[in-house]
Amino acid sequence: MRHLCVMIGGERFALAAKDVHEVAPAIAARHVPGAPVWCRGFACARGAWLPLVHAAALLGLPATAATTASRTLLMRPDGAPALLLEVDEVLELAELDLTGSHPGLSIEALAWLGPMCTHGGRSVQAIDAGSLARHPALAIVRDGAIPA
Repeated sequence: MRHLCVMIGGERFALAAKDVHEVAPAIAARHVPGAPVWCRGFACARGAWLPLVHAAALLGLPATAATTASRTLLMRPDGAPALLLEVDEVLELAELDLTGSHPGLSIEALAWLGPMCTHGGRSVQAIDAGSLARHPALAIVRDGAIPA
């Protein structure tokens, strides 16, 4: 399956290419007072206001400022709300076979992290964009209410 390989907090991650609808330079967001540190705020993408998630901060890594290499990904996973994801750098589009790879840790707070595999001699961990988009913490930011 084709994946977009990215750098987040000095580590390699992969997103299913079918979920990534646009890659753009880092964008500014309208800050939301009281939002978690991993939420940069809301930004307008293709006519819709979407939450801008700082991927490194979401992983518990320092929330660094955007650089010239930073990119904003417009994510539209099947059956899940759209979101914007800020990554440190986009590396490549690659064919990754995640079958038979390590399933990753099953941690509820990081339920959107998927299996780990090796690509180009380096480890890479998958991010399930659908699980991330449906994560209760993101729903609270996006919808302003605790999901039922």
